[in-house]
Amino acid sequence: MINFISNYMQSPENPLYPIEIDDYPKLFDYVLTADGLVFFQSLKRNYVLGKEMTQDEYNKLRLLYVYYATGNRNISEVFRWQELCVTLDNMGIPEKEMYQSKENLKDTNLITQNPYYVSGLYRKYTDYVKSKMNSK
Repeated sequence: MINFISNYMQSPENPLYPIEIDDYPKLFDYVLTADGLVFFQSLKRNYVLGKEMTQDEYNKLRLLYVYYATGNRNISEVFRWQELCVTLDNMGIPEKEMYQSKENLKDTNLITQNPYYVSGLYRKYTDYVKSKMNSK
């Protein structure tokens, strides 16, 4: 995932515009399992409490957060995921080695394939954001 998040581009009612809110569950190829939800809540709690985390844990938090928020059509959580990504980038914690983190989540059955996934749908959002950035 690449961060194309900017405050001036977010819609207050739909943070992933032009993707329709009802299409959020179709955005990503994986969704959380029940164990993945427990793990996500643990990572999120550690982050909120300011506990030391590894790069892999930050990667997994980013991934699980977006899967959780979009899978549940939870707009406020999508905004929080976006804020988290910006905050981590500003703290010097970039997205790196994400592939390995995602593979580990799959191998440990914390995520599973999303049967509703529509390939290329997320690109619609990133293309929209890029076009807005280029027009400014």
